[in-house]
Amino acid sequence: MITEPFGHSFRVDRQVHGYAVVVRVAGEVDALTVSELKHEIAVGLALATPPAPVVVDLSEVDFFAAAGLNELHRGHLAAKAAGVQLRVVAGHRHVLRPFEISGLDQEITPCPTLAEALVVRTPGDARRFALPTT
Repeated sequence: MITEPFGHSFRVDRQVHGYAVVVRVAGEVDALTVSELKHEIAVGLALATPPAPVVVDLSEVDFFAAAGLNELHRGHLAAKAAGVQLRVVAGHRHVLRPFEISGLDQEITPCPTLAEALVVRTPGDARRFALPTT
């Protein structure tokens, strides 16, 4: 879905790859756009099959406000309650800095790449789910 409220650019979509779910986000995540992110994370959690993760890919985000941090924290707690891992791809300052300042990086360790986020980490298991094709 693409929205441009008041000059904001934002895109979010969801792809299922085997048992893993990838939520790709681009543009500005703030109070005007976070409801769409919330919806896609909730659907991703409903579709996910443990031990496969739900991955929120923020590699194309160029602004990440507190509303986005709060939603990722809520998603993380919901994922834990459902027995699903929520992973975040964040490899640049626009996302990493807010993670560090808020302390969210202490609860959700950002992965630098989608490939790393899709590796299942359970004792004795290191399966990799197929990377999405674009």
